[in-house]
Amino acid sequence: MVESVVQNQWASVSGQMVADAYYREADAFGAIAEQAIFQRMLPNFADYQAHLQRRNQDPAQQKKIRKLRPDAGTIDTAVPSPELVEIFCEAQVAVCCELFKGTSCTPAQMHREGMRLLAQQAARHVINTPAIADDISPADYSAAQQVLLEALNRIGNLDTIRVMQIARLLGLIVARSDTVRQLSLGAGNGYRDRYGIHAVPRITLQPQSAGGICRFDVVDREPVNTVLIDNDPMLARHYQRLNTEQGGRILAMNSAADQALEELGLIQQERSLGTRNLVAGLRIDHRMIPDATDFLQRIAGVIDQSADLLLTIGAGNNLAEFEGRLLCFDAISQSLKNRGMQPVRIKLHGQGTLQEQRRRPNFGNLEYASYQILYCKLLRNKF
Repeated sequence: MVESVVQNQWASVSGQMVADAYYREADAFGAIAEQAIFQRMLPNFADYQAHLQRRNQDPAQQKKIRKLRPDAGTIDTAVPSPELVEIFCEAQVAVCCELFKGTSCTPAQMHREGMRLLAQQAARHVINTPAIADDISPADYSAAQQVLLEALNRIGNLDTIRVMQIARLLGLIVARSDTVRQLSLGAGNGYRDRYGIHAVPRITLQPQSAGGICRFDVVDREPVNTVLIDNDPMLARHYQRLNTEQGGRILAMNSAADQALEELGLIQQERSLGTRNLVAGLRIDHRMIPDATDFLQRIAGVIDQSADLLLTIGAGNNLAEFEGRLLCFDAISQSLKNRGMQPVRIKLHGQGTLQEQRRRPNFGNLEYASYQILYCKLLRNKF
């Protein structure tokens, strides 16, 4: 591995894109809220962790989930089954717990027009902010740019929460955050990895006698510790600050992934950090992984006896980059299968030519959407 992920940067994105993202996500939520399925799933969000635990222990639910995961290991969602539709709807409600965090609304507002209006209000502070030049360090952002960065972090969280809830609802990831020792590759500023991965959606519903008001919220959970790796030099001061302020819970390594992983094995022992049991790479750049087998071998050197691997890819900056990301997932999947493991690949886009696939994300838009998820339970004795 010679490069780390740079795509996690939001430098080329403006406030107008934020407004568009908010609008799309709110509109999708409003469409769900108009359906009977919403009233059935709403109680799940009073205690979402308990809901997931019940779901994972329900034999009938597990039987349904097994049917969604074919022997080939690929879940194509271009024409989703009713079971997948329900999972996607629940994930979208979770997404909007983050989008509307701290906001309350009445039953009369729970429709597409009402939720789009809430989204417009949420974006009003950033919609006219221009894109941030990519040669400005986050440490040097102006006040307006800081507000835009916060909004962009939220958008990153929307996508991350969707990915995580799909993975959890499919029974792929079941570990509670307080048991996780995390490794995040191409972590960018680390916001999505620190917060989005572990966010627990919550909706507090008042009784009808009190107006039936819904309040959206997200409960932040923390892993045992997190290792962030990204070689972008613009993150140097930010990573130094994380190491100073969050020492013990966060190790931020601003170096190339192969070098960082080599050092990490020793650091984990010296600092008693423990081996990793979750390896995440959100919207990875395929150039980070020129050799899938070498990549997995290096990961194996820092993980526990088993670990969850969760990678996602986005659209890339052009069609060639999108193709590169798909081929990267092909290579990782094949390497895992060659070692006797069972990767699961979830396609979150339409079918057709490469260009048509790139134009058709199931959720959001190409600037921030995850197009595919690659999950595998890594077993160290297979390496």
